[in-house]
Amino acid sequence: MKHARLLVLAIALLVAAVAAGCGGSSSDSSSSATDTGAAAAPTKVRLVYFWPSIDFLSVPIVVAQQKGYFKDANLDVSLSLPPDSATATKVLGTGDADLGMVTTTDIAAAAQEDVPVMSIGNYTMSNNWGFFSKPGTTVSESTLKGKTISGFGDTWTNAMLPFVLEDAGLTESDVKIVTVTNDAPLLLNGKVDLATNTTNYLIPAVEDATGETPGMLLATDAGAPNVPIWVYAGNHDWLVKNPEAAKAFMSAIAQATEWAIANPEDAVTLYEQAYPDNGGSHKYNLAGWTDTAKYMKNADGKLFVETDQQWTELANALVSINQLRDVQTPSTYYTNEYLPAG
Repeated sequence: MKHARLLVLAIALLVAAVAAGCGGSSSDSSSSATDTGAAAAPTKVRLVYFWPSIDFLSVPIVVAQQKGYFKDANLDVSLSLPPDSATATKVLGTGDADLGMVTTTDIAAAAQEDVPVMSIGNYTMSNNWGFFSKPGTTVSESTLKGKTISGFGDTWTNAMLPFVLEDAGLTESDVKIVTVTNDAPLLLNGKVDLATNTTNYLIPAVEDATGETPGMLLATDAGAPNVPIWVYAGNHDWLVKNPEAAKAFMSAIAQATEWAIANPEDAVTLYEQAYPDNGGSHKYNLAGWTDTAKYMKNADGKLFVETDQQWTELANALVSINQLRDVQTPSTYYTNEYLPAG
């Protein structure tokens, strides 16, 4: 898919700040107003994105900035981009960011390597990753052998591929995997036979370019676990020192997400105004955000809530394909402590 991380976490030295505000050292949220009775200064929160370029998954973050939800929560949030697609978790682990967006496979890999990062809320609730073919062609397990397939060299792709190939009775030696940075043009130009991505990215890109829908084989139909892909996460030490700021952040993001789901056109417009060089057309951004929004709530209609089951299922699945050494207790991976009440 377009977004996830390598299981071997790369060292990041620099993170490029791209949003309003500066990314200076964060403040302990327990600090009080001055002796003169002045209001407490906003808590600075350094938020790292999970991909080196901006896209529509940042819509809730932009909405929280532009509609003042972060300000109302007394937070000064700056958003930065990692230098590559394999670094966001390491940036969090080293304390160069306080909070961020990563994938569930990133969290599992971080726990295995004792990187102090913890998930604090699901971004989406299910697995919409799969294989995609050009419009007018079909893709199935029986058609995979010998194909040239694009991927992004990330933890999620690396984790999902073996499930589909094994279910098809294949190994990676039976296909050719090429690492790319932009898959839709290569797919449409015939440079690759199939693209691996998520529905909210690949389908809007193909439809925007051709007006047609690509063929699709979802990983969950071929043996992969149906677990969340993206999560909000935090540096463990920062979370311990700044619990109220973490709660305020998740509350503000909840407000922003609900508003963006209810007002997709306006939300995408705010995103495009904040990032006019985002690289996508309005049609693509709106379709991508609308599809993303479909996966953001659980069966009870709630945002963010994580479960022991999802993490145990994911960890067991990764152990089964030798992507993890062992399964740890779910509390190693996540907490719901910072979620809004209700």
